[in-house]
Parts: sequence; C-alpha cells; structure tokens
Amino acid sequence: MEPADLLKQARSRSADPANPLENLAAAIAIGRELGAEADPMLDLALREAREAGISWAAILERLAPAPRSVRRRLLARPFTRRRLANRRRKLETACSFCRRQPGPRVFMVYGEGGRICHHCVALASDIVADLAKRR
Repeated sequence: MEPADLLKQARSRSADPANPLENLAAAIAIGRELGAEADPMLDLALREAREAGISWAAILERLAPAPRSVRRRLLARPFTRRRLANRRRKLETACSFCRRQPGPRVFMVYGEGGRICHHCVALASDIVADLAKRR
C-alpha cells in the first residue's frame, strides 16, 4: 500500500482527523501492526505535524508510548541532514593537511585549492630548510 493511502487510513482511525498529533498517534498504531513497511507513512505523518507548526517537544511527548525502534527511526532522520551539513562545513574550513579547525589561536592561509594552518606552515618551513641544508 502507498504511504499516502496508509496515512489516510490513519486519519480515519484518528480521534480528531484535523489534528496532526492525533494523526501521528494513529500512524504509530498502524506502524506497530505493519513494522518497517510503515516508515514512509510515519515520515509523512511527522512531516505533516512539523509543517502544521507543532513543536518537537509535543511530538516527542506523543511518541513516548511508541516502541523505541520507531522513535529512533523517526527522530534520527531530521537531525542527520543537519549533522552532515555541520560536518561538511567543518571540513571545508579545516586545514587541508592536519584538519585543525580555525580559531582564535589557529591561523589559516587560504588558497584556491585548500587552506593550511600556521602549524603546518611552520612544519613545511622546517622541512624545506632541512632540505636546503642537505644540498
């Protein structure tokens, strides 16, 4: 069955079909019966609740009686994109050699293809000076 059809079925079981939290509770009940096959329907119900302006606190309160596996599946998805974006942003600003983050005591030199911190610049300078001495 399609996720939208399952969500319609959840709405029909809901005590108040106009309330997205009630629809989410009914979707969780159907999800218990169907197992992992209901994940797309649960995603739709969660998205509907968030678009209606319902807070995460209210959603978590409603999810409390749900099995732990359902809560984990539902709540991991919205934050995963944010974590990946933060990780990507950190990698984009870090030193290309040692992955140090820029900060008040870590100075960066930015170039076209990457960036290098002052620690790596000093190390590279020492390496070049040693090579020059050997010649």
